Amino acid sequence: MLLPLPAATVRAAALENHLALVAMRTGNGSVDQMSCLLKVAYLSWFLLEKPVDREQHIHLLHASETALQQCGLRAQSGQPWSLRQEEIADLESLLALHDRQLHSVCAHQYQAAWARLQHFVSSDAQSPLPARRPL
Repeated sequence: MLLPLPAATVRAAALENHLALVAMRTGNGSVDQMSCLLKVAYLSWFLLEKPVDREQHIHLLHASETALQQCGLRAQSGQPWSLRQEEIADLESLLALHDRQLHSVCAHQYQAAWARLQHFVSSDAQSPLPARRPL
């Protein structure tokens, strides 16, 4: 069936994601907010079905993943769970992409993407994103 996600589900997910970014950009984040934003990056990837869409957004997804990984490394060395100014724009763009996806995706597509995310989380893989191609 081509049923959209319930509006309340879309609003709740978007709110959670945007609050995670606010916490991370103000230095009040934690591993929970970082995980939330990584979830957004990976769900966004799984929701991109057309090769042209994947090609268009892969750089943004890699940049977002790298920013969050760097944030985690900084936190391990005792720094706050915070994003640097130059990292924020990519994550804002990621959230804008995911917001559009949430508003347009069919429920069954979202459920399939969620299942792929769960499969990735239970695997030993470091990332579901394809390896970066050399420039």
